[in-house]
Amino acid sequence: MLAAGLIIVSSSAAGFLVAGSYIQRVQLLRELIRFLQLLESEIQYARTTLPRLLAAQAPLFSGAVGRFLAALQRGLEAGSGDSFSAIWDRELAILADNGLPPAVLGDLRSWGAVLGSSDADEQSKQIKLLLARLEQAHTEAEQERAKNVRLWQYLGFCTGLLLVLLLI
Repeated sequence: MLAAGLIIVSSSAAGFLVAGSYIQRVQLLRELIRFLQLLESEIQYARTTLPRLLAAQAPLFSGAVGRFLAALQRGLEAGSGDSFSAIWDRELAILADNGLPPAVLGDLRSWGAVLGSSDADEQSKQIKLLLARLEQAHTEAEQERAKNVRLWQYLGFCTGLLLVLLLI
């Protein structure tokens, strides 16, 4: 009975782990959208420098986005001579490791190369374009989450139950 319980609990935990990845992706995209909206208003209205903005805003974000912003801040303050786009590309690995879709990573990578290379109006246009793509990816991730979370939760439990029944 103990072994049967362990099998069911472990397979259920695996199902919940996969379901959690769908939830995490939605939260990650939501946090990125919030950061980019904040970045756009800071560039457009306050004209805050990027290192100062990152220092002020990184603690306000949780999870992977917070770690990403803190790593960007450390990279900019290190004074290693790397360009912003090189630091941006290097730190995108944090977001990639946390389940950000490859298409969104590609958009972020190309956007990081142009950030800071034009005037405020052009940067605002670039941010709005990226925000539109992120909102589309967020909508798709939300649909996947709605469709797959319960599926994986039930699948994990039912797989464990099936294994127990087969072993009996």
